[in-house]
Amino acid sequence: MSERQEVIERNLWAMPALFVFVAWVLFKVDSGPSMQKIAWLVYAAGWIPVLGMLGRAIAQRRNPGIGAVFGCGILLITGVVFWANHG
Repeated sequence: MSERQEVIERNLWAMPALFVFVAWVLFKVDSGPSMQKIAWLVYAAGWIPVLGMLGRAIAQRRNPGIGAVFGCGILLITGVVFWANHG
């Protein structure tokens, strides 16, 4: 794998942090039902890069590494916290 591919892969594994941050801001900005729906959609969109990278790792039959732990971990933990506070 080239160095450029590794950088792109690391960035894709880290993308959920951006989605989680934006969802958190949306939850905090307004507690109305429409804003909460948008926040949940943003949170759900954070799963797209993680699932895509997991699918790619499975297709290439290789270990996804610590990036998978970070991406899935942050989504799972914040998902539970968001659900507990806004579910």
